Amino acid sequence: MTETLMPGGGVARRPLHFIVMADCSGSMKGEKMQALNYALRSMLPHLVDWERDQLQAQLLIRILAFASAPHWFVADPVPVAHLSAHWRNLEYMPMGRTNMGPAFRAVAEVLSPDHLERRALRPAILLVTDGLPTDPPGGFETGLASLLEIAAGRSALRLAVAIGKDANSEPLDRFRSPDVPVLVADGTDEIADRLVTASIAMSRMSEVGVNRGTLTEQLNLAEPTRRSQPEVATAQGSGQDGYFEDIL
Repeated sequence: MTETLMPGGGVARRPLHFIVMADCSGSMKGEKMQALNYALRSMLPHLVDWERDQLQAQLLIRILAFASAPHWFVADPVPVAHLSAHWRNLEYMPMGRTNMGPAFRAVAEVLSPDHLERRALRPAILLVTDGLPTDPPGGFETGLASLLEIAAGRSALRLAVAIGKDANSEPLDRFRSPDVPVLVADGTDEIADRLVTASIAMSRMSEVGVNRGTLTEQLNLAEPTRRSQPEVATAQGSGQDGYFEDIL
């Protein structure tokens, strides 16, 4: 991999985009919305700690709030430490539906070759929802297809966290990456635990040489209340930790 030098001779870290798709539909009113905000706030410090040890990657986060229509709650990619220090709570959208198709298209747009840096690493997309998609017929499918049509969307690490058993559905299986499971939080108190587990695993799964089968098994077996970082197998073949995969 060709290194890019910053002024002063340091090696410029490459952007790793992490997009959170947060369900803010009307059904998220009350405890679910409070739990989601708490979960996201709890997730960020773990990612700050993880990024601090990386020499190759700078973790940049966006948050897309979606209901009947998507809205970029954090529109520009910001360093994870900045977002952690300046967190603002998401709000649910009264009478909002769970339309995922337009949200997928919004994510596809920001990951298109015209918007993504040429040096960008394989992105991560985390979808958090409490229900089935409510798109008009064909809306979910066409939206998801637009995301998977672009190289960054196809290669992205895509993980879904389902709030409640009703959200653990066939549509989420179509969204997620083949090598990761849908994580289910049966109660609002489990959301933070699942998001911490998911976010750290997704970041580590970008690293070349990481045993993804081991990570997938740990995600499948993770206890709902466990907050610890998933144990990662030692990188093999590269000789070093902390190197990441390109999009293509």
